Amino acid sequence: MSIEEYCEELDSALVDGDEDMLSLDEVHGFMSASLCGPSVLSLSDCVCAVFLPGEGDAEESECELSSRLMEMLTLLYEDTLRSIEDGSFLPIVSCAQGDDDEEEIDAEQWCCGFLMGMEHNRSRWKLDNNRVLDLLAPIILLAEPGEFEQVIAQMQDVSADELRQELLEALPGSVCELKEFFKNKPRPRKAGPAGRRSPGKRR
Repeated sequence: MSIEEYCEELDSALVDGDEDMLSLDEVHGFMSASLCGPSVLSLSDCVCAVFLPGEGDAEESECELSSRLMEMLTLLYEDTLRSIEDGSFLPIVSCAQGDDDEEEIDAEQWCCGFLMGMEHNRSRWKLDNNRVLDLLAPIILLAEPGEFEQVIAQMQDVSADELRQELLEALPGSVCELKEFFKNKPRPRKAGPAGRRSPGKRR
């Protein structure tokens, strides 16, 4: 089966599940944040956080999900990680027919899922870094209609549809660049014992 076929089956399983269960868009958004952020969450931790947030042990929590559901989630997790790392990432978003019979893309649920993933690992995200905030801007604006309306109200030469399309096109790059940012960010050096120097070569 292709990834598209797995996603269709997973989407149906989520729709038919508990009414509080997240949508496929939200699950993929959560996984995306968990895989491109400052620390990569394991599949077990993602599953526990998304489907069984009240459970303490991630491995035991997996046993409460069907083997088929776990198989599909595993494939989604692995495909998401691979696509982020090789730069081919695309968010899973909803599509519907608009009034003029053109396909309309709605990324709000995916973006909300991404913000949930950030919240789960909140202390590790560098929200005081301007580069991180710039990369998160498309996600935040598409997740929060109020924020979007405030921004579009200040823009005179761009329509709401044009801005929304621009933000949608920026999503894949934002995710991949966040991964690169956190992967390449230098770690602070540990201070050595006071009064001692690292050994050097004698001349």
